[in-house]
Amino acid sequence: MKWYLGSAFLWLIYFPILSTLKWVFFFIPKVRLRIEFEMNNKTEEGCRSFKQDGIKADLCFEFSSEGEFQQVASLIDDAISKEKHLELVFFSPSVEKTIVDLHRRHPKLIRYLRYPILGLSFSSWITSSTLMLVRYDFFPEFLVWSFKPGRKLKLVWVTFKKERAKRKNISFYKMAFLMRSDFTIFATEADYKQGQEMGMNGTIYDFRMEQIKRRMEKREEKFAKFFPQYQGLKKVIDQYPRNKRLIMGNAWPQDLFLLKDLPQDILLVIVPHQLKLEIFEEIRQKLVALGRQMEVVSDTSMETPPTGTTILVNKKGILCELYADFGMAYVGGGFGVSVHSILEPLVAGSEHLSCGPVNHRSTEFDLAQSLGSMKEVKTNQEFLKWLSEDISGFKVHDRLRTQIESYPVFQKEVLSC
Repeated sequence: MKWYLGSAFLWLIYFPILSTLKWVFFFIPKVRLRIEFEMNNKTEEGCRSFKQDGIKADLCFEFSSEGEFQQVASLIDDAISKEKHLELVFFSPSVEKTIVDLHRRHPKLIRYLRYPILGLSFSSWITSSTLMLVRYDFFPEFLVWSFKPGRKLKLVWVTFKKERAKRKNISFYKMAFLMRSDFTIFATEADYKQGQEMGMNGTIYDFRMEQIKRRMEKREEKFAKFFPQYQGLKKVIDQYPRNKRLIMGNAWPQDLFLLKDLPQDILLVIVPHQLKLEIFEEIRQKLVALGRQMEVVSDTSMETPPTGTTILVNKKGILCELYADFGMAYVGGGFGVSVHSILEPLVAGSEHLSCGPVNHRSTEFDLAQSLGSMKEVKTNQEFLKWLSEDISGFKVHDRLRTQIESYPVFQKEVLSC
């Protein structure tokens, strides 16, 4: 009954309103770009529904952007290796190239759809009876879809951190999704406990740990193929003990004030979040003001290894693997919109981590802090104090290792259809 009422609401009210609004606001550039983005669903072969080929998909994953895709990338790889038919639904253009390339490599097993908030119904496209939502996108259509008997809704990476930070109750709308879930994976122990208090069942896991572990297993192969300059850089890195190696990953110019009075015996490697010339120049100027001369490692430079103690790496896609060489890792973004991935250096093996104060959206910060590997720094003095701490006693926590090794159990549960 709920499914019939929900379907009536979608087709008689929800979709007609969206269809009308998209033309009313067509003059707004962002709306026009969204319409053009979704129109690709009608022309690309990869968007062809399995329904048209008489095939029923084993599982449908829905995620917002690249970050959420990476959360389940290992599961998708494993499902493909098992010859499962998958439907991948995404919202943001940031992950579009990744998904299109995945389809090109596995055209018989993968179909994809840009979530049509302004176009045709997702419900008429999906064939799978199991929908896996990764964290963010709670669209009404997903909830209505789940009400039909025989369908399963699974939630991955559920967190209440935003509500806790703002001291707000869980919305009725979000609760409706949580109560419909057949299988829920919470992001942190705090989220799990809060879910239990609300009568929810589930477990704790972060699938990105497995993805990062797999990347680390292939790091030498990746460097050899995509970053041959690494061998020269590694010779420089190896000249310093781990407690004298500092990497600033996903760094922004506004992070650099922390480097004032940085000891000259510390090797500093900076990997900017944005690889743009204007960003490099701003970083260079700030470093010069601090008395440090920057050398750049890139595809078009460094025929010989650098000789100084301040190196900027201009190379996309190798930061995660590079973390493994550094005992001290500062993760950028905490003095801007939000801190970037903390899980990467944590799993890669950096002993001691720090970041700026804007970390309220990061569940990874909570995990690293609970393991004693993370410090929040707000000032240059706090940063230097963190940098001077003895890291010899810091090791990968047993609980983190146990979680990484328990991946097969969670993989089996998620991929069961």
